[in-house]
Order: sequence, then C-alpha cells, then structure tokens
Amino acid sequence: MNSDEAHLLEALCAIRDPAEMRQVLADILTRAEYTALRKRWSILRLLRAGVPQREIARRIGGSLCNVTRGARLLRNPNCSSARLMERLEKANRLPTANP
Repeated sequence: MNSDEAHLLEALCAIRDPAEMRQVLADILTRAEYTALRKRWSILRLLRAGVPQREIARRIGGSLCNVTRGARLLRNPNCSSARLMERLEKANRLPTANP
C-alpha cells in the first residue's frame, strides 16, 4: 500500500457520520462511480438475503455478470465485505435486504 492509499483509507475510516461520508464520496467519485458502488453493495445485500441472481439483475437494472461476480465473491471464505455485513447485521446497523 502506498502512502496516498494509506492516507485515503485513514481519512475514510475517521468518518463516523453517514451524511459526511456521503458528501465526501460525492466529492471524490463521479455520479456514475457512486451509483456503481451503491449497486455493488445492493447486489451483495440481496445475495445474502437469498434473492436469486436473475431477480437481483432485474431489480437493480444491472448485468447478470455483475451479480455472478458478487455471488462468487461471497463464496470466498476471505470475503471482507461479507464479514463487514455480518458484523453490521449483528450490531443491527444493516437492515436485512428485502427478499
């Protein structure tokens, strides 16, 4: 990890307020990048809720390839995103996606 990446990650980790995080991400990312990030997170949440892959692609208006990539990611025992979601769910900070 280079120092620019380390500084960025440290700065993002320092943000505790969701509204502030949203604003910082809006400052850094284009609208398309932010939308893609939101869609990827939604895909992972819906997969964890047991929604079929084709249904997820239909709901979010994305490609089945992106959904399949998310499913493959969640099958990986080292998936940090899955561990984060599990931790947030246990703390009641991430509502279960609506299947």
